[in-house]
Amino acid sequence: MTAKEQYSSFCQSHPEMPVMFQPWWLDAVCAGKQWDVMLIKRSDISNPRSAIRDQESDDEVVAAMPYLIRKRLWYTYILMPQMTLFGGVWMNSDIHGSPDMQQVLAKVIGKRLRAMDIAYYYQQYAVGNPMPHWLSKRRMKVEERVTYRIDDLANMEGVEDSFSKNKQRQLKKSEGLEVDYEMSAEEFYTFHKQCMSERNRKLSYSREFLLVLERKANRAGQSAFIRVREGVQPAAAAFVVWDKGHLYYLIPAYLPSAAKSGASARLADEAIRMAKKKGLQFDFEGGNDSEGIANHYRQFGAKPVTYYSVSKLYRPSFALLLALNKWLERIRGIKL
Repeated sequence: MTAKEQYSSFCQSHPEMPVMFQPWWLDAVCAGKQWDVMLIKRSDISNPRSAIRDQESDDEVVAAMPYLIRKRLWYTYILMPQMTLFGGVWMNSDIHGSPDMQQVLAKVIGKRLRAMDIAYYYQQYAVGNPMPHWLSKRRMKVEERVTYRIDDLANMEGVEDSFSKNKQRQLKKSEGLEVDYEMSAEEFYTFHKQCMSERNRKLSYSREFLLVLERKANRAGQSAFIRVREGVQPAAAAFVVWDKGHLYYLIPAYLPSAAKSGASARLADEAIRMAKKKGLQFDFEGGNDSEGIANHYRQFGAKPVTYYSVSKLYRPSFALLLALNKWLERIRGIKL
């Protein structure tokens, strides 16, 4: 049994596994690329000297780290997949609750990564994951990032009362708009492309990427499109996904020309209401990189929640490629 097959079985036995750790999610967001998984067995934690071992062992899997592996020139490196906010290490509850075992796990991960002979490692660890603390002690760089969440949706009226006056006015304006959940992936892509064109910008993902992701997410029963219409014309739309804990506002889109209609506020409100109906918390899925976006999310009463990125440069020469990538991303939207 391959590591991926073992990981698939592991996920099936842990229904609480977050959506962005699921094998079908990784298949979708890494389509055309290569992903793999590091499995940590019970014996790896009880005996640190066995950190590099045969993963075909029949030991119980107690932790896993799926990752996207890329190759450019003579470099091999690990990055976060597109549209994937959280990754890193997922661990059993007994490991999660034991600092001693977490410390050993960090040592195992460090040894495994060195053995892979990679040039660079970068992943973002989910909120509440203790691994960044221990990996920082393994000389890995740990940085704070922020997403915005609404955790308590028990009282939707109270949630809407916490919206800023501006968002409440926008919601009032949107009362004549219609909402449906019938949008196709093709229609959403065309609409989002139109929204970005009005801003003289390009989409950060391809049509094929969205079609694959939506098909797999829909098959898993963990996604939906929300559309806000002025008559028959869409004014705003979003692609949302969820797991057993959170609903993620993955890809929102709204026409600048429809700004006065309040469509963007109505869209977010509908997504928040969907999370409430499902008994989930709501995550705006990011907001760290733009103060404008962060302010937009705060106006819905969302609170900043800290998560962490963990990185390590194993080959100093790779820093030149990283710098080149940042430059290309800034001027052309090209990523590694």
